[in-house]
Amino acid sequence: MPEIKASNENCLCDFTFDFYWQHHGSRLNPDQTVCNVSFRKLVEALRRGETVRIFGDAGSRLGSSMGVDLMRLGGKGGPIESTGNIIVDGDVGGRMGISMLRGAIYVSGKIDLPMGNVIEVECDRTGYRKFVSITEALERSTPVLEPNVLDQNGLVIDDGLLRDTICARNPAERVVHLRGNAGMSTGILMQSGLVEVSGETECNTGVLMRGGRIIVRGGTGDFTGAEMRGGEIFVAGSAGSFACAKMSGGAIYARDCKPLPPAIAHPLSPSEQSKVAKMLKQSQLYAMMYRRFSI
Repeated sequence: MPEIKASNENCLCDFTFDFYWQHHGSRLNPDQTVCNVSFRKLVEALRRGETVRIFGDAGSRLGSSMGVDLMRLGGKGGPIESTGNIIVDGDVGGRMGISMLRGAIYVSGKIDLPMGNVIEVECDRTGYRKFVSITEALERSTPVLEPNVLDQNGLVIDDGLLRDTICARNPAERVVHLRGNAGMSTGILMQSGLVEVSGETECNTGVLMRGGRIIVRGGTGDFTGAEMRGGEIFVAGSAGSFACAKMSGGAIYARDCKPLPPAIAHPLSPSEQSKVAKMLKQSQLYAMMYRRFSI
């Protein structure tokens, strides 16, 4: 079991090494160490199914993309089913478990918001709280703690906690109802299923989305549908600026949106008007005010 004494270091157990393929070591050297254990060795241990123990406080982005066999780093994509666990004897900074897919994180102290793609489940270690990815809970029907509820249809998230990357990489044909607002990158790399947000979402909603549906009862931040490849996003309010950036497929349905070319606004067909009315629970007449934004 690799063990380190942490002092709020960011990106511990980050499977992306802070998106190494973008910065090539300028932000994070995977071979730099904490207590003589490198960032790379922590990730390798988790990939082998080992447990990593952290004494002290972990900084932000703990366990980012945990359990993902990243293609950008030579992997095959998809989950690493053998992923191990992280135990933190202390506090954790914000964005814990962004885009997390497998494994579990145990925390004895407090956790800053926003969280990542994680949800609390019953803990098998005294003195800790246990978190797994929302995506894994959907796939495996993992029971969650109240006030959240998981049943045969999907998951209701009602704890009021702000989260980034909800349903990252989700392949399950199930429904997530989020009561409240969502953070960044809701539905990133989502493949199937439905995410319904009763409030607002922040930037990058549906980024790299491949399939499924996202319904936002409020508005979304900028870059909605960036690099979107498939699926549908329904926004009751504004879908923001710079939407559809590098889009290659899929569609955004919204009243207001500022897309980047080659995406443009299209008038809705009668069948699309009916679909918008159904998805957004609007009248057929009101749905006529919406447009489809796509290439």
